[in-house]
Amino acid sequence: MAQNETTSAYALECVYKETGDFVVIGLTGRTGSGCSTAAKVLSSLSLDLPDVSHSHYVGNERRKFRIIKSYIEKNWIPFYWLQIRSVITRYILTMNFDDLVNNLSKILDIETSEIEKSLDPFKAEYDKAHDRIKEYLNLEEDTKEKINSKKETAYQIYFEWLPEFSNLLRDRLQNISQIAYTKFYQAVGDNIRASGTPNPREFDSNKIFEFASIINKVIKSARYVAKCKSEPCHIVIDAIRNPFEAVYLSERYADFHLFSINTSNNNRLAHLRTSHKFSEQQIIELDSKEYPDRLFGYNKFVSQNIQKCIEISDIHINNPRTDQYGLSELRSQLAWYVALILHPGLVMPTSAERCMQLASSAKLNSGCISRQVGAVVTDCSYSVKAIGWNDSPQGQIPCLLRNAEDLINGSDETAYSTYEKNDDKFREALLGKYEQHRCSKILNGRNLSFCFKDLKNEVDNEKNQVHTRSLHAEENAFLQITKYGGQKISGGILFTTASPCELCSKKAYQLGITEIVYIDPYPGIANNHTLATGDNPPILTLFRGAIGKSYHKLYTPIMPFKDELETLLNMKKNQNKKIEQIKDLESENSRLKDEVARLNEEIKNGGQKKPSA
Repeated sequence: MAQNETTSAYALECVYKETGDFVVIGLTGRTGSGCSTAAKVLSSLSLDLPDVSHSHYVGNERRKFRIIKSYIEKNWIPFYWLQIRSVITRYILTMNFDDLVNNLSKILDIETSEIEKSLDPFKAEYDKAHDRIKEYLNLEEDTKEKINSKKETAYQIYFEWLPEFSNLLRDRLQNISQIAYTKFYQAVGDNIRASGTPNPREFDSNKIFEFASIINKVIKSARYVAKCKSEPCHIVIDAIRNPFEAVYLSERYADFHLFSINTSNNNRLAHLRTSHKFSEQQIIELDSKEYPDRLFGYNKFVSQNIQKCIEISDIHINNPRTDQYGLSELRSQLAWYVALILHPGLVMPTSAERCMQLASSAKLNSGCISRQVGAVVTDCSYSVKAIGWNDSPQGQIPCLLRNAEDLINGSDETAYSTYEKNDDKFREALLGKYEQHRCSKILNGRNLSFCFKDLKNEVDNEKNQVHTRSLHAEENAFLQITKYGGQKISGGILFTTASPCELCSKKAYQLGITEIVYIDPYPGIANNHTLATGDNPPILTLFRGAIGKSYHKLYTPIMPFKDELETLLNMKKNQNKKIEQIKDLESENSRLKDEVARLNEEIKNGGQKKPSA
């Protein structure tokens, strides 16, 4: 029996070992939000979590945190910290010193002589590092032994040497200008995605996953080293800034989770001004790089797009920075989700997660070809009153299902407005843009949808947002309430997967919404103007929690927790004593009946015992 107990408990532990043996977390977020801080926390020997009573959690969330804290402190393993800048530094070091100077001069728009003068004291050290990278890249991989040896070398280079060298290079670049380091590394990152080299070259579509493939190789090197040490392999990657890199890793690793690290814009700006010493103009340039208004052509694949990275993130962490709980609040959130990665179903979702998961699922109903957004309206107790998504009004055809060729040919007439079918200027613009693509083989079966707002603005030469055919997700949710009889939502909460615009913010204010919980932390006039005035403005809250596939993965138990405890502890079902007594009496009664029958048989035979057979 003892052997069976040990076997069952060991089998259960093997299941969870398989779950937590290999974990990859990618971090994304705007510069100044705290990606590096989060990575540092995850790579530390201890999470140093606050006492449960001193945490920011309240009510049942505090009880959940007690369970999380107890579990993670018993099972914590520091993460290997892969710095994205180390990968960029590796590419930079493929250039000799003269190429480095020339590249810097072009990117920073500073004279070559000035760059060379500033970096000259660093030349000998750079040349030595350049030779080391050349030697590493030339290592042979023609046998299994050499492949494994190169993995060990890769681990040492990316996790031990390059982070330190990157610090030295950063300090040298900041001597040129405060923004030089950030600007240079951003440009080199774009060049790598565009051409596979640190130098600006012609776009090569075969290289768009070059950066991600190198990250993948480094992950494999860390996994090999961990396996040699017979240790679990937990890796944190900072900071992923291109959505296609996140998709690449997500497709390759079932245990990859993309965390967005967010903070209020005021906190972020304060950090950039004080810690990074950025000027206002440098901040504007940084924001336009990380949060581009619109990307065209191959820039969609090679440029930074933090907004899209946040949009596709699985887990959202709120880094309060100036909050009274400070770093402990960030640590507590990271602990929460790492614990659930290691042990799914350890606790249930928060009320905010449940509501935002509904909004996240609802956005998939959107037929908008620009961006999908979902919204949920609840009362103050998180009881759902309405769900909405951005889409054309009921009875009108979503843009995703409309086709420019149909409009040109006069087919499917009910899908298009009188204006679209008859306005000469609009139809001229339509033909000029889509006529040549109607039979294009490049479409490969795709529908030739078009955005009416974009085309109308091209005709009028303006950027008017009124021309959109879709209702916004938030206003759609509000209208659902009135459409089907109306309910009280004053004092309620609005959950939206995107930062609300001015129009939706005004409607939320008018309806008496007391809190707006949103994911995308991009600032706008709605936050600083529409919702920053009056007597009872709604509170703006950055969402924290898991949604999408991670919501299901983290909160679905591997087995019911009761079964888990019974298996782990070999807990036997307690027998009811009364039932046992009844069974004993029934057994005794049966024995006595047999004895009476035997005695009656003896009497019948004249006192003679029945001869045995």
